[in-house]
Amino acid sequence: MANLKRKQIYLDGESDRALKRLAFATKISESEHIRRAVKKYVAMQKGKMPEEDPIWQLIGLCDKPDGPTDASIHHDRYLYGKQV
Repeated sequence: MANLKRKQIYLDGESDRALKRLAFATKISESEHIRRAVKKYVAMQKGKMPEEDPIWQLIGLCDKPDGPTDASIHHDRYLYGKQV
């Protein structure tokens, strides 16, 4: 299987029951249905997210071993080089 990342989500009761029924009926795991739905949704959103926006540079920034530990406080500094 591909390199999967763990995510935690919350579903309302109706969505949870529907997902369980779908997984049972199709013999495909709930997780696989969620992955497929996310992939389809993201594909539909292409072109709606401004890729040039510096905010996207923050994604994964703090996961780096030498990444900043104060990015949530001083995000403008990391995005725009501004001293706030």
